[in-house]
Amino acid sequence: MIKKYFNTKIGFGLVCGILVLTSSCQKEIFEDPINSLSPQAAFETAERVEKSAIGMYNALQNANFFGGRVLIYADIRATDVNPPTYFGSLPQFTSVTSSETNTQLAWQGAYASIGEANLFMKNLEAAKNVVSANKAEQYIGEAKFIRALCYFYLVNLWAQPYKFTANATHLGVPLVLKSVEDPFSAENQLPRATVAEVYTQIENDLLAAENQLPNDYGDPSFSDITRATKAAARALLARVYLYKGDYTKAITFADKVITANKYGLNDDPATTFKTYNSKESIFSIGMSVSDNPNTNNALGQHYGATKRGDINISAEYIGLLDQTKDLRFKNLVQQVAGSYWTLKYPATESWVPVLRYAEILLIKAEALAYLATTVDPNAVALVNVIRGRSLADIIAPTTKADLIELILKERRLELAFEGQGIFDFLRTGRGIPAHSIIAEQPYGSDYVILPIPLYDLQKNPKLVPNKGY
Repeated sequence: MIKKYFNTKIGFGLVCGILVLTSSCQKEIFEDPINSLSPQAAFETAERVEKSAIGMYNALQNANFFGGRVLIYADIRATDVNPPTYFGSLPQFTSVTSSETNTQLAWQGAYASIGEANLFMKNLEAAKNVVSANKAEQYIGEAKFIRALCYFYLVNLWAQPYKFTANATHLGVPLVLKSVEDPFSAENQLPRATVAEVYTQIENDLLAAENQLPNDYGDPSFSDITRATKAAARALLARVYLYKGDYTKAITFADKVITANKYGLNDDPATTFKTYNSKESIFSIGMSVSDNPNTNNALGQHYGATKRGDINISAEYIGLLDQTKDLRFKNLVQQVAGSYWTLKYPATESWVPVLRYAEILLIKAEALAYLATTVDPNAVALVNVIRGRSLADIIAPTTKADLIELILKERRLELAFEGQGIFDFLRTGRGIPAHSIIAEQPYGSDYVILPIPLYDLQKNPKLVPNKGY
């Protein structure tokens, strides 16, 4: 249950945001009316600071960004699903415009979440004596993790991939690192940082968070997965370094997750999506039936054959699976009225998966494969561990190129419908193949990234639009 407790202007591209809070038992804990609390009152006791920290995660439930849309937008612009009509022109690349509503709302949703993290850090600084130094460090680590997570998706949706130019000097997104009253006032207007600068900020935030965050919260059924931990920071760092092409560091941080011996693969891949607090889950956005957007826009609504059913699986993806053996087909795909649908989101309260153990194994495998001069046996073994749990045939590549191709294919099979689709094409220097009614988008196409929203361009003269829009 999300409850508002005060309003303040935050974030870039959003005039007003709401800092929200919740409790796991869904009980009212404040004596004061929630909506009457000032920022000072909201941070005047340790209990209230804790609830304010939890409020940052509620902001991540934003219906237009981490409530599920950020995953959907990466999926529907790739080839594992058929282009849905519900999301307007987004799947069609060249038809998208800077005034497109979905992209503007997603942009605003991302910066709203960033603004919540910035605002929390600002208010905590003013109340740093209310909690212990160690607790304050933990809270700052949580805020930095959330900010880094949002910037990772922002820069990959609205900017060309890291390796698009030498040293990633091409335009990224604005870096908003402090809470301001009016993001569009002359003194607060920001230009777009380069992609390199955005990635550097992401790295800095995550490296700081790794040191500040706890290993767990003593709540394996909920908080250990829905709040940032050291493992979550390390897992996201492994992904960040893979995207950059810094394969040695990708392996280092993947190994930190693996050698902790805290996570593992479930025996059945479907278990991960039936029980979101399983041993495979590292970080997810926790949702419930009472949370917006689960009334109508939850992942389970969009992907579910018996719900709204906006998004079904492409024939190309089905063709990659061994339908006689692979549990990812047998237990995670259903056929209804001649179409195929994923079972990864079986209910409207399905959590939003962000980081899980299978991806960490695949990150390490890919990084090992790129660094090796021949076929790396450890990379092969990691892929076969994942394939083995789904009862798929093992791989036995004979060349480095074959191994890399098989790893990228395995990522599609394993991580489909989890918001990795278009990113894997672009970060590996590949365009988007023609599919369904969608024409090919070659690597470097202006239209594989989203347009900077027209509203922000009009309000901030320092912003430069993406080429082609």
